[in-house]
This record gives sequence, C-alpha cells and structure tokens, in this order.
Amino acid sequence: MEIEARISHEPVSPVLRGWFAPVLRHGSLWCAPNLDAQCAFLQAGEREVPLSVNWQEWENSWVCSPYTHYVSYAREEIARALPSAVGASVAHVWSGLGAWFRSAQLNQVVMVNNWLMSTNPWPTGDGAWLGAAVAAMQQRWPEHALIFRSLNERESAPLLEALRRHGAHLIPSRQIWWYDPHSERVRRSRDVRKDVNLLQRGDLRRVEHEELREEDFPRLTSLYERLYVHKYSRHNPRYSTDWLRHLWTENHLRFTALRDESDQIVGVEACGLINGVMVSPIVGYDPGTPRSLGLYRRLAVLPILSAREKGVSLNLSAGVGRFKALRGGEPVMEFLGVIDSHLPVRRRLPWRFIEGLSRGLLEPVVRRLKL
Repeated sequence: MEIEARISHEPVSPVLRGWFAPVLRHGSLWCAPNLDAQCAFLQAGEREVPLSVNWQEWENSWVCSPYTHYVSYAREEIARALPSAVGASVAHVWSGLGAWFRSAQLNQVVMVNNWLMSTNPWPTGDGAWLGAAVAAMQQRWPEHALIFRSLNERESAPLLEALRRHGAHLIPSRQIWWYDPHSERVRRSRDVRKDVNLLQRGDLRRVEHEELREEDFPRLTSLYERLYVHKYSRHNPRYSTDWLRHLWTENHLRFTALRDESDQIVGVEACGLINGVMVSPIVGYDPGTPRSLGLYRRLAVLPILSAREKGVSLNLSAGVGRFKALRGGEPVMEFLGVIDSHLPVRRRLPWRFIEGLSRGLLEPVVRRLKL
C-alpha cells in the first residue's frame, strides 16, 4: 500500500499536541531565547514527527542550527582545549569556515524529529515511509537541506538503512551513551551502587515531582543555566522558566530536586520517555558546590534508576564519557542524515566538507578516547 505524507502546522498526536502547545501559541522563543525556529509536523503513514524550519538565525542553539554546531560551538571547544597561541590560530581558520558556511546558507534547513532537545529518539518501525516524507518536505521547502537528527544503530537502525538507500549522507555527530535496562554491566557497576548509596545518604532531601511547586521553577531554571549554559556552553538551549514549568505541569518530564538542610534546592534532574526511550535533558546544579557533596553523581543516577524501574532503554546523551562508561553505559555513535541532492553544488559543498572532517577526525578521536 502506498504511504502518504503531509506537512501540517498542527500536530495530530496527543503527545506532540501537549508538548508543543505553548510553542504553537507563543512561538519557539517562548521556550528559549536561542531557539528561533518555525515548527511544523510531518505525518507519514502511522508516524508523526516534529520539524524545525530555519533560514539564517545564526545565533540559535546548536539543536536548531548546523552553523552553531559546526562553527560557534566548535570554536568555543577549540579555545577551551588548546593552548592560547594554537587555539587563536585554529579559531582564525574556523572564522574563515564560518564565512563560507554563511555564504552557502548552511542554516537553511529542516530538522526532522526535533523536539527542541539535544536527544530525540525516533518512532520504532521500518523506513518504508521515508520516500513519501522526503518528497513532501522537498515540495514544501525546495531550497532547504533536510537534516535527520539523533540517529544511532541501537535505536534507529532501520531508518539509517533507509536513509542510506535513499542516498543520504550519514555524518558522525557525537558519541552518546546507551543503557539497556537488562544490562549486566549496569547491574554489576560498583559506581552505580556507590551513587545510589550517596543519593540515599540523607544529608540532602530528595524532592519528588509531585512535591515541587510552581514557585520552585525560577530556582530550577537557574541551576540548569549554571551548569549547561554558564559552565558547558552558551550555545546550549537557554530554556525559560515557563518552558520547564510546562514540561513539569503536563508531566512530559518527571522532575526530581535535592534540598539541603536550609531547604534550599541545590540540584535538579528531569527525565522522560520520547517514543519509548528514556532521555534526561535537564540537569542542573551550582558547579561551585564542593565536589565532596557529589551532586552530579546523585543526579546522574536518577534516570538510570528510572529506566531500570520502567524496563526501558536510556539514551544518556553525550559528554563525560569515562563517568558514564564506569556506570555501564555503552558508547554508540550518533549520526546526522543529510539529504541535499536537490540543492545546487555551492549549497552541498559545506556538507561534504563537514562529512569528510567528521569521518576523518571526529569519529576516530571520539571512539578512541570514549568522549
């Protein structure tokens, strides 16, 4: 039977309607000041996925902007990792790349399956719907590259194969850490047991989702920003208090906080299911807190315990690879699927450069160092 695909500005799925309701009412900037995108929804067969559509928006977070991912964020990481003299030279080269990417309109993209989060699990099933979906998107946005995010062999292998057959370029993006609920490595991990004992130590009170109050959310947002924006990168989504409160109110994510003896909230974690896979997109605490308190260890074990309790797989995103490996995480390469054959050569060349650099440098380094 022939599969039909269509694009709409209103989702059909109750889950997507609930998740994106305030974004559709107020616009994506209500969610975060660096998430400036038009949202749309692709229905193909029995599947529905959210789309983010962009034209330029050079200051966007990397979750909507390839330019930020490959230029702004990369330049920041180079400056952090290399000696100042070397870093300055490399950053100068990267600025030249940035000028090229801007002239080639790198940000003129449709991001497929973009929940405005760093990690976006896919619906299960084969990739039979792909051809109809690509045709519908190319008809609606003929001058946009189509970018399929958050692809990996553990969760979206059929779609990866369908994209290969369709001629998509599969570009290594980052290494994520995968936790199987029945993994012996996780069950036997001494570090997980130590983290659970630390969580239960009693010096910090665990505040469950139902115990939180609306007035707690400015503090929770501040803790997220201190970690993800101020410590890690200003190019991460700068989620608003309203957005986090929405995810809590509508139970899209389950929030857990930690309070100290003075009743001050000192840490927060939020996890939830997207298409049957658990993700943990919100973690926050003050990085200036003494390491002896072990805040990150306490917060990071929460989604592991939640996934085990529900019997579902956990995608714990990228970063702090050694920490996650010691807790039984399996390193899995994540890919972007890029369809741009309908675009002129000058628009395709930056993507070929990114693909070559990612395959020749990023992927082997990340795999070897387990970043």
